[in-house]
Amino acid sequence: MQSLRALVICFLVLAIYACKKDGAVNYSITGRVSDADEGTSLEGVLITVEKQVVQNGVFGNTFQPALTTTSNADGNYSGSWSRENFAALRLTATKNQYIPSESNLDIDQLEAEQTIQKELTLYKEAFASIRFQHSDGAESDRLSFTFLNANFNCNCCANGWKVIEGPAVDTSFTCRVYGNRWLKYQVLKQIGFSDSSFVDSIYCPAFITTQRTIDY
Repeated sequence: MQSLRALVICFLVLAIYACKKDGAVNYSITGRVSDADEGTSLEGVLITVEKQVVQNGVFGNTFQPALTTTSNADGNYSGSWSRENFAALRLTATKNQYIPSESNLDIDQLEAEQTIQKELTLYKEAFASIRFQHSDGAESDRLSFTFLNANFNCNCCANGWKVIEGPAVDTSFTCRVYGNRWLKYQVLKQIGFSDSSFVDSIYCPAFITTQRTIDY
């Protein structure tokens, strides 16, 4: 009977030690997600931490999920994942009708504190649709278009000049951009022997597609 009691006590001690050990080797992250313009809390934001792990003794080129969680009604989020060797960590935050956010986590800070405090902001999305129309022109006719103040990460704003050539044109492109902002653009026209240019802007309200047609 005493040996059985001793065995039970030993098992409980080992279980408690294992729980403490598991708790000690977890990395944690906590923070708040807010609207970048208004500062209001954002609920239901999907937060993902990805890790670049060691594979076959070397750091792999791919990232694997380490943690997935969502922000609550106050915009707060938290979570933890098992401690292991990795080369890099990145955090992504996504929410419908907002521009996704991606950033790298400071591994040195994680090693020192085991809990990272990371405040996140998301920008409302909008779409700018630019249409170019040209008719009865010459083969040498040419139009060049570029955004001038798109100093943020949109899917087509940073591609430099868009060049369109030919006598008959009816084409368009659509960019996902930050909402409630003015986008300035420049147009260069080479029609026959005449060259001209102008600068204009387009306002992009959040959550909708704003269209602009450029005839030349």
